[in-house]
Amino acid sequence: MSSLQHYFSNAAAVISYAPAGYIRLDWQAAPATAPELRAIYEHVLRAMIHHRSPTLMTVHNRRPPMSAEVQTWLTQEWIPRAVATVGYGRCAIVQAEMPLSRLAAHAVGSGQKTTLRYRYFDDETAADSWLREA
Repeated sequence: MSSLQHYFSNAAAVISYAPAGYIRLDWQAAPATAPELRAIYEHVLRAMIHHRSPTLMTVHNRRPPMSAEVQTWLTQEWIPRAVATVGYGRCAIVQAEMPLSRLAAHAVGSGQKTTLRYRYFDDETAADSWLREA
């Protein structure tokens, strides 16, 4: 994935554009506050708009668990807005190493009520293959 085009980064996350046509969000082990996490997702949405990409790979790696507040914001506000704004339609989630982080990601997935299709993966290669499918 060395040909990723950097879009934004801070201590908690790196946002890039993959040549296959999707936005990639790589989480780091650094903790982030609820406002910082919301800001990262706003950068993701801006990247989706900029690159005209309705697909996302989010690589959770060592990401600390998200608070219930952020999970609710994602399911009730951000995901529906991304669906309406850019046609956000597919999300490949490369699962976190920490069980609590995995649970938080699954709570967001099961809590969203939009047309977004998402799948969980144990590795980036499988996630990339799924996003490349038509």
